[in-house]
Amino acid sequence: MNRRSVLALFATVPLAGCSSLLGGGVDASLGEDEIVEFDSDAGSELTVTVEVEEVFSLDSDVDHEREGVGFRLDHTENGIVETRTVEDEETFEVTVEDDGTHAVMLIGGEGHVTIE
Repeated sequence: MNRRSVLALFATVPLAGCSSLLGGGVDASLGEDEIVEFDSDAGSELTVTVEVEEVFSLDSDVDHEREGVGFRLDHTENGIVETRTVEDEETFEVTVEDDGTHAVMLIGGEGHVTIE
């Protein structure tokens, strides 16, 4: 297991434990390669807030810059529920179609995610 995987595992496991305190929600700071899981019921209306803290630059051989951080919400068995790019801070609604465990991650940067 490489160093990044170990660090991501140690950073994610304690955060995932916090989700039960929020009744199935999320309140966590996430970096790239970190995933937080939570449970949700089918038909739940989730309010998601993403506050971008840092946008990572692309490789030096690419001529353009990232516009923001990628947000991704997945159902762990059925795939992608929601994706979008967040430039600074954004709050939006997501309706969950399937019961079960969901996973949230940020791509291309760091930020704080709240899901209620």
